[in-house]
Order: sequence, then structure tokens, then C-alpha cells
Amino acid sequence: MFESRRQRGNRRNGPSYRGSRQNGDRASAVFYKLVKDENAVMRSKVDALKFIDGMVSMESKAELLLLLDDERYCGPTRLKEALVFMDVSNDVDKMLIPILRCLVNRETNRPLYKRPRNRMISTINSIPGIYSILNEPDVLDSLTLQSAEVLVTFLETAVLTIAEARSSFEIKSLVRGLMKNNIGGTEKLSALLLLENKMPIKVTSTSNAKYDDGSFAVACWVSDQQEPGGRHDNDFRNFRDIHLVPTHDEILCPTAPWLPLASQENAFIENKDIRMLDANFRLLREDAVCSMKNNIEERKRVWQNARIIAFNLGFDNGRNKAEPLSFLVQLDSKYAKAAINWERSRALPHDGVVALIDPNNTKIFRLGTITVRKFQEKGAWLCNKQGPVIGISFHRPEDIQTSIDEAIQNMEILAKTNLNGVSFLESDVDKRMWDNVEGSFVSYDLVEVSGSFFSYKPILSALQNMSSIPLARELVFLDASGGRPSYIPPRVKINNKYFDLDDWSNDKVIESMSLDKSQVEALHHTLMSRVALIQGPPGTGKTFIGSLITKILRDNTNESIMCICYTNHALDQFLESLHDQGERNIVRVGGRCKSDKIKCYNLKDLSKQKTEMSSEARKRMKSVIERLKECHEEITNLTNQLSEPISWKKPRGGISSVLEIENPVVYNHIMSLDSLVDGFEIVGKNNKRIDSEALFQQWTKGARCPEYVLPYVEVEDTDVTAQIHAFWSIDKNERMNLAQGWGKSLFDDRYQALHEEFAAFEALCSERDSIYRDCDLQILRDARVIGATTCGAAKYRDILFENSPGVVIVEEAGEVLEPHIITALCEATAYTKETKHLILIGDHLQLRPKVESYKLSAASGFGYNFDYSMFERLIKSGFPSAMLQVQHRMRPYISNFIRSQTYPSLIDHPSTHEFQDVKGVDKNVLFLDHDSPEQGCDADSLETKTKANAYEAHMCIEIVRYLLLQGYKHEQIAVLTPYVGQVLKIIDVLKASMQEVNAYVSELDEEVIQTALSEGADASFVSEPHKPKSIRCSSIDNFQGEESDIVVMSLVRSNKSGNIGFLKEAQRVNVLLSRAKIGLYMVGNRTTLCQSSKGGHIWEPIFNRLERDGCLLKGFPVVCQLHPEDGPICIQRPDQFKECCPNGGCTRPCNSRLICGHSCPMACHPTDKEHLNAHKFCVNQCRRIPPECPFNH
Repeated sequence: MFESRRQRGNRRNGPSYRGSRQNGDRASAVFYKLVKDENAVMRSKVDALKFIDGMVSMESKAELLLLLDDERYCGPTRLKEALVFMDVSNDVDKMLIPILRCLVNRETNRPLYKRPRNRMISTINSIPGIYSILNEPDVLDSLTLQSAEVLVTFLETAVLTIAEARSSFEIKSLVRGLMKNNIGGTEKLSALLLLENKMPIKVTSTSNAKYDDGSFAVACWVSDQQEPGGRHDNDFRNFRDIHLVPTHDEILCPTAPWLPLASQENAFIENKDIRMLDANFRLLREDAVCSMKNNIEERKRVWQNARIIAFNLGFDNGRNKAEPLSFLVQLDSKYAKAAINWERSRALPHDGVVALIDPNNTKIFRLGTITVRKFQEKGAWLCNKQGPVIGISFHRPEDIQTSIDEAIQNMEILAKTNLNGVSFLESDVDKRMWDNVEGSFVSYDLVEVSGSFFSYKPILSALQNMSSIPLARELVFLDASGGRPSYIPPRVKINNKYFDLDDWSNDKVIESMSLDKSQVEALHHTLMSRVALIQGPPGTGKTFIGSLITKILRDNTNESIMCICYTNHALDQFLESLHDQGERNIVRVGGRCKSDKIKCYNLKDLSKQKTEMSSEARKRMKSVIERLKECHEEITNLTNQLSEPISWKKPRGGISSVLEIENPVVYNHIMSLDSLVDGFEIVGKNNKRIDSEALFQQWTKGARCPEYVLPYVEVEDTDVTAQIHAFWSIDKNERMNLAQGWGKSLFDDRYQALHEEFAAFEALCSERDSIYRDCDLQILRDARVIGATTCGAAKYRDILFENSPGVVIVEEAGEVLEPHIITALCEATAYTKETKHLILIGDHLQLRPKVESYKLSAASGFGYNFDYSMFERLIKSGFPSAMLQVQHRMRPYISNFIRSQTYPSLIDHPSTHEFQDVKGVDKNVLFLDHDSPEQGCDADSLETKTKANAYEAHMCIEIVRYLLLQGYKHEQIAVLTPYVGQVLKIIDVLKASMQEVNAYVSELDEEVIQTALSEGADASFVSEPHKPKSIRCSSIDNFQGEESDIVVMSLVRSNKSGNIGFLKEAQRVNVLLSRAKIGLYMVGNRTTLCQSSKGGHIWEPIFNRLERDGCLLKGFPVVCQLHPEDGPICIQRPDQFKECCPNGGCTRPCNSRLICGHSCPMACHPTDKEHLNAHKFCVNQCRRIPPECPFNH
């Protein structure tokens, strides 16, 4: 039979642990003997106590932990053996508590040691009867307070990391006993285990609901009233037991999941902290899973003939790099006519969730995640000529085993073409040979289930690992009476002057700084509140006030400050503003930085440049890399054996190894032929030697016991003789069944060994990552300002909170889902400090956070209101806030739109009254009304399945051309629209009609466009923002927080039914009306917008004002800058621009004298007044002598 991992490990060479202190005393000697020698025996409680004393004597508990966790030794086994001797109440304090102190402490809580620590905790948790002893009468009473607190810390760690611990009745009973003794921390434990009885939640006007306007939705669905648990194999009462990646059963379950209503009327958890964690986890996960179910049902992205062709461990001996186990899956490309730009494509994204499905129905065979996505190598991986190849990791043991089976079958088929899974990736296979074998593979349809799950996963995982809500006084109980954060001194220095926070004078601060009154009030509110809310309407300088607050806190305190933004673009902008103020002690966490100023502060780059591993980390890394190499070799060997045919001695002992254990009499009987008899061998026909393998083959074929074997059958032991006769008396069919059973047993052993090695390899990869993270921690400790996206903050949560940043500032907080902010906060534990100050800067009256599932939004009316941000929830609950009131962006006519509808107290800064009029247009603000119908896209179209309007696209581009001819720069103009389909339409029109101009979109818009393309993302769309003469085209949603001098707006919707989609939402209208600084030109259908039953009331007052002021027209009013006396011309069709103003002026001939001496042949043009380029259009023959004219005519 096969060896265990430890037995295999003992055969390998590896580093030797000596410990940080070996004094030669008896306890240390016993400890090291028992740990390192598997033949040593722990005979008595005395040995167990000496073993424990040896653990305690090690100065470095981290080194002790690594020694116990080393697979070459017997650490976990010895821990179990030692605690088995614990049989009386006094033993708990003498034996269990010292062990727990060694394993659960500040040193072992570092990210570098959490994984081995959790494995040791799991070992203790699995000891039979350990909790029974702790639950015996008087055991808890006999513990000292310090011992009881150690036990509580251990239980909390176990409950957070081990699902079995959360469901253990003995642990629940133990926690109740600790609560009776008033031990600190037991209330949190009780909440984690959901021990409280269900209490009916009475909904009142002061309930901490997502909204507080009396319009609570009533739960009327059975699923909302029935508590979670039992619907499918991934439905649990405790949200920490839920697997992040959905299971087959969950995807196919027809019953809707339990989801918490915003009113909390269906709440089942009494503890409000845990209730909030539970609600945010379930709603966020449902947002991800709901779209997965839809994608499987609709099969939006299907790749045919998906087959597993090999295993992938991705281990590079030279660079010591390793990737977790994945299966190489090859697909048939459905893009036969067009090459895919895999570098830019959103198809098959890394960390995307995929499903292997029966091609003929919706049966799901397996769910997995894409862990290998390589596009750099020509002709290999995604660029393979026989179809793209990716690496997929499966999560369930049965899925892994099935995948191994199929990989072996398909590898055997590949072997017939003289290929294996690795060489196949890089080979140019003969088409005829490939056609012959292609249909023989075990294959499926592969459906792209989710390309965005990677962004959900770190947040969900962080929520499961949290035991409480930081700043719960404010965030959970809405108590704002906490006052000034404790870390802020009573007097702060601002612009080299000191100000008393308790005797604050707005006027004195205004004199010292160039701030308006609302900014000063917001600053004071922030410095005096543990949770500060600053509402910033459009153009009021939210980023400015955020960077100012950051600078003041940095200059007056020693706390590190973490700046959180939802998008990479917003994060770069915020950090740039700090950089411009002189801040250099910055670390940016995560990739995808586009700012040239901030790129050098990226954590990954700083880690490469500045950090050397500590000796401790180097030693650990060396051990991990060595074990990875060994593991890789073992997996390679086992994989090769799986494809070998099973025989008597192969692989690794074959069936003989099974019989040696299961039937040693028969084993010895058959093996006796391999021994010489009086110096002779037994031979058969052609003098061929008869050995044990030949004898076994005869037996499997049904032969009788050969005569030459009979002398070895009759032995003195009659029982042995009887067993051997019985063995040869078995009929042929039964023999075949037995042989197949032994082969299966051998096969199962190999599978088990392979599974163990796979698990070990992945654990080692994770451990290697933890070591790298520990190196990153050294840089973060020295940083004063840490920048991260919400997703990045959750992904790097362990190392970020090891440093416990005291201040968290969230930019555009109104756009961020609540769980993203919760997981960015640090909770108070035995080893970390709670976040001291949370500053939310945003505007809940602009766009809400995006959710994938419409039913979770407030607009759906289902009552979940998941798209209410923390910012909006707190403000609508009456939580104190400050509001910025002076806008610096828009000319007053534009700001009047949002002032009249949304911000009545908004003030225009004097500088906005000085903006110049838009050149060449009779109006600075205009709505061009038309009745050209919108277009939708059918299923066969290559465009996105959203709305578009061809007339508006052409009209907007002609307006842009005209504005460029007035002398405006490309970067001064932006084209906005609510629909991604119209963004693409506008780009297509711009490329066709203005070839010298480049259209580009933001990173967020590019992702949306690529995802929305009905045939997947291909090479037909590439955004190049750094090209000269580039015009920004954007969806309205992804332009929030940005501005442009002139905005040209295509509203798209034009129909008889009054259906206006996104434009019925007041927040979106607020954003689209507030992006322009000096000019706003909207193209749309007034009748459609006003007829909307849900949005008409928003648009009607806007049109009334535009009509009153003569800004509602049927055409675009152009005015010649050089001949304004001619008056405006109203252009209604795109082609009229070239007729009426071909060069941006009017149709009059220019006739100005060129430097060549001729008259300018162009029509009136307001630009190039010096005619530096106009001579190129002169076609008159030059009469100068000599005849060679310098102007080429």
C-alpha cells in the first residue's frame, strides 16, 4: 500500500529544527524525541507533562508552531496523545491551557503563521472527548481568570475557522458555562454561535433600517419568512458555514434563498453586530450568485467541446515560483473567423467562475474557477491553434477525482497522437490526425458563469472572518455622542497656526485658509466625530477637502491613514492630490495604477526595491520552496502511475501490496515462487521463468493450482493450507471480480495519495504567499498614508490590519456598497486595535452603488435596498453630517438645474460667474429635441444588447466636430450617454467620420463594453486614451466624479410608450446635469421623457425652464464667430453642418491673402486666422521666378 505524506516526507531531506533553546533538560529532551521520532512512545501522563513543558520552554512560539506543523515530524499526533492523558479537572490548567498559550498568541497571529496555527487548532478541536472534559462539573470553576480568557480566545479562533466547531453542541454548552462565569469575550462567542433565542424585531420609526421614511416593504414571500437552512447543500443558518462558490445543488435549487429585509422585520439574529454582518454577507453573495444562475440558464457565453487534457502545477524550479493545482481544459473556439485579442478580452477572465454542463441539457457536472490564463506565448495556451487552453481549479473532492479520471482518459487519447498534455500546449498538430481523435475526448459545454466573482470573493471572505462591527456604537446603534476621537489632540496645527477644537471659530480658520464657511464646518465636524459624514454636491471639492483632512491628521497625529476608493481611477486621483500637497510617505496597495505620479508608490514595486526578507522569513521560504519541489515531484510520479495499467507488482507494488495487508497467507503463497528452491528456479514453456506475477496471471485466468506449486501448499499449519486451497477453488468470474476489487483498492490508494499531495501543494503555495505578505508588512508599517480600493483592502486585510490603521477615509462613499466599507475597518481583538476614526465623503443624492441583481435594489420595491450605501443609511437615519455648499465647477445657469431640484442651499462661487460663453453657439445650454426613434439590438447583432440611437450618435459627433473647429481642445469635450450600446455607436460614427480623431473610454467603461458585447470581447474595440486628439466617450454612470468644459449628451430614449429606463432615476439625472463647466448640449426626445409615468415629474420642470429661456430647440444654433451679424442658423440634421458651416464658420469665402500671395480658397474659418495651414488648400499656379515654389504649387 502507499505511504502517508509523513512517511514520504521522512524519506526526503529537509531543514532540521533545533529550536531557539535546547537546554538539555529532561522536558526538552522528551519533547524533541517525541516530535521527531515516530517510533517514540508517550507512555504516561508524566511524559505528556514533560512534552508540554518542553513546548513552554521554547522562547519562540512561532518556531515551536512550525516545528509542530512540519509534516516530516509527529507534531499533531503528539499533541493528541498528550491531551488524551487529560482526565481530571486540574489537568485542564496544567495541560490544555499551556498548550493553548503556546499556539494562540500575538506572535502566532501574524499572517506568516496563521495557517499553521489554524491547522494546530483544528488538530486540538478534533480530539475526541476534549470538550466533554471541559463540560464536566466544576472544571470551568477551577480555572483561573487568565486561563479562562485563554480558552475563550482559542474557542473564538476555532469558531471562526472551523465549521465543525460552529455546529458543536459541546462547544455551545461550554460557551454557556463560560458566560455564567462572566468571562470576558463570551458575549462575542455567543453571538458567533448564534446562541441567542430568536427575538421578534419590532419595526419602529427609530429602527436601524436601510431607510427610515415609513415606507417599509412587507415580507410576503415564504422564503423571506422561513429562516435560512436546509434549502440545499449550501444553505446554513450561520453565514460562516456557507461556501463562497455556489454548489450544483444551490444553482439548481428552485426555492429562493432567505434574504434580510431592510426593515429587519424578518431578522432571526438578536445580536445586532452579527445581524449586520450576516445581512451584508447574504445580500452581497446573492448579488453574485443570482447573476451566475441567470448566465447558466441563458448560456450567454458557451464554449463547446471543453475537455481536460492535463494537470498543471505551474512549478518553475529556476525561479522558485508555483501555482496552485489546476486542470488544463481546452475549448473549441467559436471565433473561427476572427482572432481574439486575449490581452484585452474579457472572455475567460482570471478568477472567473465556469461550469461544465451537458451539451444537451442544463445538467451541471462541475463548477470551478479559472486560475491560469496565459496569452503571451504565440501558438500556446489561449493562442493554441486547436483551441484556447486555460487552467481551472475545482473545489469539491469528488469533482477533483472525476477530473483526474477524465484527464487520464483524455491523456491516453493524446498519447495516440504522440502528444501529452504539456507538449500539446505548444505543438502544431496535423489537422487530419487531430480530426481523428477530437471526437473521442470526454467533453462538455463550458459556460462562463461569472467574470466578476473575483471582486466579490475577498469581501465575502473578510465578512466571514469578522466577529464584530468596528465602531459599532455609531454604525450599528447610531449613537453619535462619542465626541472627538481619542487620538486627536485638543489643539491642532493648521497652516502653521494652532486652533482649539473645543473653542472653534469658523472666522479665524477662514482668515488663516482659503476655505469657505461650509468647508470649515465640515473640517471641524470631522475632527470632532468618530464617524464623520461629509456630503459634497457636484463641484464642491470633495477630493480637495479629503486631501486637506488627510494632511491635517497626518501633521497632528501619529496614526497611519488608509484612503479607500471604489475604483482605481478615483484612488489615483485622491493620492495624486495628496502627492501635489507634498506627501511622499505613500503606499498604494493593489495593481492597475494608471497615474505616473503614483506608480512608484505601488506596494509590489516598493517590496521589490526596498525589502529584504528577515532571516526568519528566508528560513521559512527556503523550507517551503524545498517542500514545494518535493511535492511537485511526488505528484508527477503519482500522476504517471495513474495512467499505468495495474498488475501484480506495478505501480509501487501493485496488487501484491493490497494482498500483503488484506490476505497475507495468499500473498506469502504467491510470493514464494520468487525465492530460490535449493538454488533452482521454476520454469515453464520455452524455459521461461515462472514467478509470482506469472502465477497470479494464471489464477486470474481461471487456471487450477499448478503441480509445481503443490509442494508449497501443503504446510504444517492446516488453516493456512485450507486458505490456499480455497483461494485456488474460486471460480473464474469471482476471481475476476476479486482482482478488479484489489485493483480498485490500489487505485483508490493512489487517488488518496494524490489528493494529499494536491492539498499539501496548495497549502504550501498559500504559505509562500503569506511569507511574501509578511515582507509587504514591513513596508506598510512605515507608511503614513495607505491607499487601496475596497476590493484591494479586503484582499490584503491580514497585513493591512496587522498595522491597525487608525483612520479610514472613504472617497465617493455614496457609491460604495456597505460591506465594502465594513471590511475596510479593523475590529478590536486581542492582537489588533479598532479603527479609531471613519470619514465618509460622498453624496447620496448622486448615483447609488451598482448591484448586479435588480431585485436587490431599492427601485425594485422588494424591500432589500442593498444599493443603499452606508453613507445614505446613516444620513437617512438622522446621523449628524456636514454639507459642502459652494460649487466651483458649473456656470450658474447649469447649477440652477440641480439647485432647483436637489440642492436648494447650493451656492455658486464667484469665479463661476466669469466663465466665457461657448464660442460659435448661440446658447451655452441647449436641449435639441427630435423624434428619431431609438434602436434595440437583436440577438444576432455584434453590438451590445442595450439601447442606441443612430440619429443622436451622428448629431453628437457633428456637434463635437463643430466645437473643435471653434478652437476648443479635444480634452475640453466629453460625449456622455446613459447606455453602453450608444457609447459604441458614437465611437463607430466618430471613427468613420473623423478619422484623425481618436475616441477613448475609461477603464470601467471598457470593461462594461467588453462584457456587453454579445459575442464576447474581441479585437474590434480597443481604447487608447494616450493618443493625441482623443475625445472622451463615456457612460453617465462611469463619469461621476469627473467634469469637462463642454459636455455633449445623447439621451437615446425616443419611443411612443414613454419608456425611459435609466433616465427615470433622480440620482442619474442629477449626475448628467452636473458634469459640464461652461457648456451643456443635450440631444433627446422631450415627449418621451415627459410621458414617462415614473420619470416624467423629474424632466417636466427641466423642460419648462429650458423652454422659458429659449434653450429648447429643434436644431443646433450655430453662429459664425467672424460674422455674428448674420445671426444663428438652426441645424436639424447632421449633414447640414457641412452645408452651413463646413469649416466652423459660415459659407462666405475667406479671401484673406495667403503668404503665397493668393486668396484663401476656404470657406470662413474661425481658427488658423494667421493662415499657417490654409496655403495647403491653394491650387493656383505660382508665377514666381524661379519656378520652384516653396509652397509646392
